[in-house]
Amino acid sequence: MKKRMITSAALLAMAFTVCLTAGIVSAALPSAAPQEELIIDGKKPARFNHPTHLNLGLDCASCHHDKGHNPLSAEAIAEMKDFASLKCVSCHNNEHPNKDLQKAKDVFHAKCQTCHKEGFAGKNGPKKCTGCHLKKVKKYEGC
Repeated sequence: MKKRMITSAALLAMAFTVCLTAGIVSAALPSAAPQEELIIDGKKPARFNHPTHLNLGLDCASCHHDKGHNPLSAEAIAEMKDFASLKCVSCHNNEHPNKDLQKAKDVFHAKCQTCHKEGFAGKNGPKKCTGCHLKKVKKYEGC
């Protein structure tokens, strides 16, 4: 009886240690692509949903790249210490050497509109502005 309790306690301790270690390791890893819809700031904010695009078979490298324009894989993104550089405007701004790539609007429209029109995996994305861009809500005085 005593031997069985010791064995059970040892197995329980090992299982607890494994679970605890796994929790610490997974908590230290960067999270996967955001599951919630993102709003890309700008004069006319636009919606973007990672799961929708990933479910079509697109991968991170379809949109994300480094400063040398080399595609970034999910693994490369997971190893990043600072995710702020994933935002397009971290490079596509007034400091970008190519004037055609300085405005985020131009970059998004070139990349997104082309893919939405040509399609991917037999599917097309929204083609009208309001398919991605948020409609302006008119504010009335006194409301």
